[in-house]
Amino acid sequence: MESICGHEKLPGVDCGVINCKYHSADNACVASSITVENHNAIKRAETFCGTFTPRSEL
Repeated sequence: MESICGHEKLPGVDCGVINCKYHSADNACVASSITVENHNAIKRAETFCGTFTPRSEL
């Protein structure tokens, strides 16, 4: 896996949420793991990332 700022990209996990602290410049997720939430989801659009953490402003 490729390392970004001390974190490794999760293979196959893209991220388009630029205000998440785990978002990398090449739209990958660099969290150590992710949680996908909404246990009753039937469609992809009904799920959301439970790992989302807002990027702190510098």
